[in-house]
Amino acid sequence: MNKIIDVVTTKEDVKLHLQSLGIQKGMLVLVDAAIHNFGYVSGGAQAIIEALMEIVGYEGTIVMPSFTMEHMDPSCKSEYRIEREHWEYIRQNPMAFHRKLSAPTSQDALVHQFMRNEAIARSCHPLYSFVAWGKYAKLLCDKHPLHFGLSKDSPLGKIVDLNGYVLLLGCDYKECTMFHLARYHGEQLPIKVVSAAIQQNKQVVWKDMLDLELVNDDFSIIGEAMEERKVVKTSYLGTGRCRFFSAREAVRIASAYFNIQ
Repeated sequence: MNKIIDVVTTKEDVKLHLQSLGIQKGMLVLVDAAIHNFGYVSGGAQAIIEALMEIVGYEGTIVMPSFTMEHMDPSCKSEYRIEREHWEYIRQNPMAFHRKLSAPTSQDALVHQFMRNEAIARSCHPLYSFVAWGKYAKLLCDKHPLHFGLSKDSPLGKIVDLNGYVLLLGCDYKECTMFHLARYHGEQLPIKVVSAAIQQNKQVVWKDMLDLELVNDDFSIIGEAMEERKVVKTSYLGTGRCRFFSAREAVRIASAYFNIQ
């Protein structure tokens, strides 16, 4: 039986919705998304991207995470396990991170389509890269440190410094990339060494980097605390829930939470 579509969202609907959340021309916005939760969007991911671009304008900036965890050494993986017998074979046949060609690990269509647009910059971290468009795109993506890739010196830290915002499009707080920055403000978490394949002097090498474990176990609790403090604007676009809030406020509340754990 064919599926019947009873809710249709257009680019103009998206624009009106995002403006009602408070997004304005000139804003810097970090976007995390799960747009399959919106139901039918006429024009798909590109319609949402163009709506965002037209609202903030080129004097504003749009940023999305484009993480590539498949470049990580097999011994470092936590989301799934590769049998030890395959580790050396993988290490001997690495694929280095490539700014233009390395596809994000995320299955969401928005970031993949975003990367196809003109004037997109990308940071060079082999695991935690970001893609950006607009006024501060190059500034955000330049000089992304290898060690502690989501710390205050990363694009996340720059977004906070520039008083940016976070937009969760159809996804939960567990997907909020900005909360990772707050975990670097405390000293309660152990530091680990991770390794990833990079291009260096025209050769592919495995690069060791210092970092924290990429976990989001408490992110939903932090999101609830933010909503209790009424710092989040929330609404529905089609069948998907959207949340919009200050990046600086999110990090402040998340840091306070992590520091008392």
